[in-house]
Amino acid sequence: MKFNFRLEDIKYVKILCRDNNGNPASIKAALKRISDREIYACAKFSEKLNINTPQDVSLSIICHDGLYRTKTRLKSIENEPPYVLFFLDTPQGIEYQQNREYFRIPVDYRCIYKIEENDEIKEFNAKVVDISANGVSIELPTHSISEGASEIEIGISSKIILAKIRYVRSEKTNDGYRISFAYTKISEQDRDFISQVCLQKQLEQRRNSIK
Repeated sequence: MKFNFRLEDIKYVKILCRDNNGNPASIKAALKRISDREIYACAKFSEKLNINTPQDVSLSIICHDGLYRTKTRLKSIENEPPYVLFFLDTPQGIEYQQNREYFRIPVDYRCIYKIEENDEIKEFNAKVVDISANGVSIELPTHSISEGASEIEIGISSKIILAKIRYVRSEKTNDGYRISFAYTKISEQDRDFISQVCLQKQLEQRRNSIK
């Protein structure tokens, strides 16, 4: 679909890029201006941001009606403490990813993450930090991913969710890496169960915000 947004349609954007050391980085920024040729965004940082430009990036656009993703080019950045300014090419097309029902919800679950490495299956005990009916993010001390399909077992209350997953993106954290996946194979019963969990947590968040 054609890239055709107004500023008032967009809540914020996420720029998925790599820093000067080649580590994946995810930057949440406020969109300030859109033209036919350029997008201008701004984020607040306590330290100078070291990112090589230009570079190709993934751009997530979070709107009131859902989440959109596209590829574009980060042309340049300007450090103006405490803010960093981002200048990107305006993309020509964009893909709709998920509606509000599938927004990631912050959680704290335990999981077993499995990948194939050197023809062997490796297992990692990890923490699930967010989840939706479309995918999941985990925290790991190492950047351990597989180019092929991986598997995950998630403990939610007394239920175990089994799913095949594929790597989507990652970002460096203070304790390691936050790695995000999309489900490639999951039962409809488990997907519905996760949807209900997300809905309940959304309702809890709304009730708490009203108090």
